[in-house]
Amino acid sequence: MKKTENYMQDGLLILVVTILSLFTSSLPYICLLLCGAIMVILTLRSLADNEKPAEIIMLFLTSSLAVVSGWPFGFLLLCSCRLFRFSEIILPSLFCMIYVFAFEKKSIAEAVFFFLVIALCSLVLHFAEKLILSYFSAVNRISQAVSVTAVNELYQKKLNHELTVRNYISDKAARLEERENISRNIHNSVGHTITAAVMTLDAADMLFDAAPERAREKMNTANDRIRESLGAIRHAVRVLDSETQYVYVEDLIRELDNIIDSFSMDTTIDIISDYSDAPPYLRIPHEHNEFLCGALQEFLSNGVRHGGADHFTVSISAYSGNICLRVTDNGKSDYSPDNSEFLIKNGFGLKKIILYSEKCGGSARFVNDHGFNSVIKLPIYEEDKQ
Repeated sequence: MKKTENYMQDGLLILVVTILSLFTSSLPYICLLLCGAIMVILTLRSLADNEKPAEIIMLFLTSSLAVVSGWPFGFLLLCSCRLFRFSEIILPSLFCMIYVFAFEKKSIAEAVFFFLVIALCSLVLHFAEKLILSYFSAVNRISQAVSVTAVNELYQKKLNHELTVRNYISDKAARLEERENISRNIHNSVGHTITAAVMTLDAADMLFDAAPERAREKMNTANDRIRESLGAIRHAVRVLDSETQYVYVEDLIRELDNIIDSFSMDTTIDIISDYSDAPPYLRIPHEHNEFLCGALQEFLSNGVRHGGADHFTVSISAYSGNICLRVTDNGKSDYSPDNSEFLIKNGFGLKKIILYSEKCGGSARFVNDHGFNSVIKLPIYEEDKQ
């Protein structure tokens, strides 16, 4: 940038001085020729990395032009030569004094006078050049500052846009998760309660002719189950607004026992529970509690419907920062490693269980070996324990 500004200033000075020299020189064509040569060298100097050779040629051409012009102020052309520091001030006045004294045959006093005048003019040009350079430098800094500000504004707008998109995605994900919780809780609670009610109604239908009173009891029980379904729907929605983030394992065990008791009463299925490896005052996330209760209902219902099981074992254990629910039955399921992916993909309950377990960083494993064996492992992080 500085080279460009110096080139423009030197070129303008040479052009002005050359035009004025044409009126004082007896060899105007030579002046024009020298001026053209100076402009060529000036251009080459602005493009070259090493300026010294060009400066020497410039000194020779500008001094020659000043002598040919026959005009003392023509030596101001030497202001464009920058061989050393302050050479643009010293060279014009020194060459002018030598020229006036040696060729013009002036007295020493007159030579000194021209020396001082040309030095003053060179000094004025030097400070004018500094002011111009300072001006262009300030303009350049302002331009860079404006550019940087504009870039920062664009970057800030981009960040704001990305933040808006991210917030939108987060809100959408939160809504999807909320829908997931609602669907899982309703399926786990309502679906299995209605299933129990249907099974009770089927039993009542079979007993209607032979034992009307027992059939009526079964129908009343089914009615109670349907009412429980309505309550479960309200509970599933209310849970989403609950401020309770954690529950104790003993509360989970109490809810699991209620599910087992209700299922046993409705189906006369034998269910054995084992909670000896579950510390009662261990805290787990509220979502884990809801999920494990729903998962137990899913396993019990699936075991009876798909496997014809009549005996279950339910256990809860906690170890290595995990809580584990294990449910085994004596059913005869067609579940196998070959068709497991198809059955899970086309089902609803097991797929939801796998999705939630993996989302929490846990796992859900199903094995059909002398009965169906389901194991859910969910992590309990340190922040969940505080």
